[in-house]
Amino acid sequence: MVLMSQFEPFAMALRLSGVTVQQQDLDIALKQLSVRYEPEDADNSFYAQIDVPVSNPVRAILDLADRSGATIAAMLDDRRIGKAVLDIAFDYPAEGESMSARLPAHAAAAIAGFGIDIEISVYLTDVEDDEE
Repeated sequence: MVLMSQFEPFAMALRLSGVTVQQQDLDIALKQLSVRYEPEDADNSFYAQIDVPVSNPVRAILDLADRSGATIAAMLDDRRIGKAVLDIAFDYPAEGESMSARLPAHAAAAIAGFGIDIEISVYLTDVEDDEE
């Protein structure tokens, strides 16, 4: 059985869809660089992604909220951004029976308070590959 008592995702990304501002303007407004910026199906609508560090994930979430939260909320309100999602990714070993991870309430509240949804992604992994 795999049981995670620590909040230890292997990746986190802020995913923004329905972005209607240029990448440089977005990066300046959010005070961080987007690593992806691609056109979506709708005219003048873009998808942007900002990687969030995982070395200290709770601190990184709080920093994201502090640095960019109010701006994201304002951009959601006036529709310069259509949707904001913090994707938190965990690996699930092939031999595992169950898994749990706890996102501390203050970190969830810091993000959710600005209209940013939280998405949990779980990826099946092979423990033997990780050990090599």
